[in-house]
Amino acid sequence: MFGKLLKNDLKAQWFSVSAIYFCALIAVVIFEIGANVLKEDKHVALCGGGVCLALLIASVTTLITVAIMFNNTMFGKAGYLTLTLPVKMNSLLASKTLSGLIWIFSVYALLIGSLVLWLYQIKVILGDQMTDTIESLLEIFGVPSVKTITIGVIIACILFAAIILLLVQCMYLSLTLSQIKPISSFGKFGTIVLFFVLIGSLLSLSGTVSDMLPINIVVSETAILFTSDSTVVDGTMNFRLTGAIFNIIASVILQFPMAFLINKKINLK
Repeated sequence: MFGKLLKNDLKAQWFSVSAIYFCALIAVVIFEIGANVLKEDKHVALCGGGVCLALLIASVTTLITVAIMFNNTMFGKAGYLTLTLPVKMNSLLASKTLSGLIWIFSVYALLIGSLVLWLYQIKVILGDQMTDTIESLLEIFGVPSVKTITIGVIIACILFAAIILLLVQCMYLSLTLSQIKPISSFGKFGTIVLFFVLIGSLLSLSGTVSDMLPINIVVSETAILFTSDSTVVDGTMNFRLTGAIFNIIASVILQFPMAFLINKKINLK
């Protein structure tokens, strides 16, 4: 049954999200063609910046679209049908969360892929000799190598996914709470303020927990280590794992008050 819910949510969101993807893809293609045609350092850098900007705008727009779709299907006219489905509320909310994450992560995958292509274009323009020179300079100044940075970026993206999950759950909870008085009397402004209060408080608490119970991932040229030592060594990259774990746990917990409120406290207009 969950598979059918997820399929229906993805289909319902596809029309709105596909328009965003189409515009973002056109922008990426235009900038990539420009980088290949111009082939000058400053032009390639400019085109790469254009790609990043286009995809960041697409990411924010996708996030807003996911929020609007959740609000419409849960508390709008479609909510009457949604809330009469013979499924548990937690399954319904899990489907909404997962479908939203799939669309958001799709944009980020496109962003990462475009960045990789952009970096490859820069490497081709500079040539192998210049690239080796840059890597040698990075090593002299204690900056992580290209290999270390690449692995670090992959790990950072995985950890960032936990923040996106928490952000989506806070967004959904804010929309749910905004259906209840007295918060409902403040309209969209109240929803936005509530969202920033929730996400700000939880991220702050996540940082506090990370400081109290530090679990770090250290990436070097030869290994990936887990340690409680927060000391940054030259040539390595450090990431806090504790915060990601907290964000995932908090995201799961937030679903239960949402389910309770929708089942017991909310009456559709």
